[in-house]
Amino acid sequence: MGFKAVLPIISGIIPFGAVMGSAFAEAQLSIWQAILMNTVVYAGAAQLATVDLMSQNAAVLVVLATGLIINLRFLLYSVAMSPLTHDSSALIKFLCAFTLTDQSYATMMANQSKFQSNSEAVQFYLGTAFCMALTWHASVYAGFIFGNFAPVSWSLDFAVPLSFVALLVPSLKNKKYIAVAIVSSILSLILYGLPLKTGLIATALLSMSFAFALIRRKNDS
Repeated sequence: MGFKAVLPIISGIIPFGAVMGSAFAEAQLSIWQAILMNTVVYAGAAQLATVDLMSQNAAVLVVLATGLIINLRFLLYSVAMSPLTHDSSALIKFLCAFTLTDQSYATMMANQSKFQSNSEAVQFYLGTAFCMALTWHASVYAGFIFGNFAPVSWSLDFAVPLSFVALLVPSLKNKKYIAVAIVSSILSLILYGLPLKTGLIATALLSMSFAFALIRRKNDS
């Protein structure tokens, strides 16, 4: 079920993976180094940034700090998912944490009303994660071997944000959801220029605070 639900997003993952693979090749990493980094880090945005820094001979601490800062958003995802995996085994918790991606998380949250139990939600998530991992790794390795096979003129980089829009729209169930979405959009534009890509984290924290304020206002009334 989860595997099928995430398929509409795959169109945006394939060109992204191809770009990542070609970046590995351009940085003159060996195929084994590319496989190791892509498996251990498993985060496209962080990998692109850190590979670029590595190719410029940046200090190791700078490379590590950049990757960690870009991936701070996964802390927020983990907090949101922790109640679902509370009763799962250590292995399942590890798999959920290790395979956590923006797309898998967004797909699961968009379908959360369909789950009858936490166990069903976890199974759904693992299905999305397997589909994402299979597509991502295949695209990266193809990009490493054949280069970025998606012509720039296609502008397929827009496919990634558009796939998130497709997930977001059905989740706007009432005025409060819409208000939070609008505030988040405005904040993301205002805070976009913050250094080290921290605008995303700041936007998420402020948007959650706004949503919490709306919930408290409803409860108080």
